[in-house]
Amino acid sequence: MMRELDEDSIAYWAKRNPNIVVADEVLNEAMVNDGDGGFRRCVDRQDVLDYGADRVRRVKRKFRDDKLDPTTSKMKGGTVTTSLLVSHLPKSMCVEIPGFYPVLDSRTGEAALDADGEPMMRSRWVARDRDEARRYFQDVIQYLSAEAIPGGPDAVLGYDIQHSESTPHVQIIADTFAPDPKDEESLRVESSQAWFSHREVKDKQGRQKSGKTKLREYHRGLKQHLVDRGYDISPDFDEKRHLVGMGKEEYGRTMDAKRSVDILRDRAVEDHEKLNGWDAELLDRRHELEGEAERQRDHMESLERREADLPMLRRHLEEEVRKDGVKAAEAEIKEHVQRGVATALAPAQALLDRQREQLEEQLTLAAKERDAYTSTAAQFDQMIRNLQPLVKRWEQANPHTDKGARAQRNAARLRQFEQRASQFRSEAPEHDPQPGE
Repeated sequence: MMRELDEDSIAYWAKRNPNIVVADEVLNEAMVNDGDGGFRRCVDRQDVLDYGADRVRRVKRKFRDDKLDPTTSKMKGGTVTTSLLVSHLPKSMCVEIPGFYPVLDSRTGEAALDADGEPMMRSRWVARDRDEARRYFQDVIQYLSAEAIPGGPDAVLGYDIQHSESTPHVQIIADTFAPDPKDEESLRVESSQAWFSHREVKDKQGRQKSGKTKLREYHRGLKQHLVDRGYDISPDFDEKRHLVGMGKEEYGRTMDAKRSVDILRDRAVEDHEKLNGWDAELLDRRHELEGEAERQRDHMESLERREADLPMLRRHLEEEVRKDGVKAAEAEIKEHVQRGVATALAPAQALLDRQREQLEEQLTLAAKERDAYTSTAAQFDQMIRNLQPLVKRWEQANPHTDKGARAQRNAARLRQFEQRASQFRSEAPEHDPQPGE
């Protein structure tokens, strides 16, 4: 924690932690409690130790030392004085850099290979906005100091926001001391009240809460606290990655193993999907072949039916050929007769055509004569109309005189001409005769 404050520490941990990107160590932010309800930038880790030592001096009761457990061969049973809490920035607030780190084999330290013999790679996630990330981690610390850490904000010795590893995260170091209700100047250890089972901490039913129950409540409360402040964490908030209790190296190995399992699971899912696809294709092909076999059977049955019908078809064909021969003979005879009739009638047709031409010439001449007659008759009618006044005077002349007698004889002859012309007009045809009339 806070290795960025010491170049030797950076070099030391970079050799042991392949996740560290040394060039980004300058982006890390180490903070120490200022003793006045807030935090200030830390320039020396001793500031954190000094602040913690001042709080240790205020604890009246003596601390218990760890003892060797013969069953597990581990040191345990001592007073828990310090809590190291880690919270990661949600992926929704990060930018992914795919294939940044190789996945290392925990036994050999060499790059792990996938089923195809290719190196397995994992992504690095960096903060989309470091100011936004800082506010997020400060809100996490605010919730933990108010709801989980016994001594509140004063018990948070310091924290370190780290941007130089695989995922932006904050490491919080806090003690387990809270104000002693019997002495306001003193502190007492409350690690059990906060993290384990303790007789003073009970649920609504009056049952003593276990440590796991408390952690689940902290997880739910932290998530709701962050959602209420508008952070988009619901899709990828992993409660097991917040407030983790394992060491960093153990946690890193666990996450590498999880990534390996995820890769293998994804590969298995992909292979399973391919197998399902092949099964579907094979099933479709089988259906196609079955359909084709059915069509072939139908075709064979059709051929067999046609073979059975061959004798009847042969007879029918022979009958059709015979009928076609008769029809061809009839057509040939008809054509021969038509040619003979045409040959026999040709002279008569030629004579008829010449007579028709002569008749048409005569009709044309008759039409011209009729037009001339019509014109002459019209002229005669006009002359009669012009002579009407003279004829009337002739008819009124004195027949007893020579002149009057001649006038009446002239008038009588004109009347006869007029009657004869009227008779001719009534007998004349109204239109020109056509050939054949």
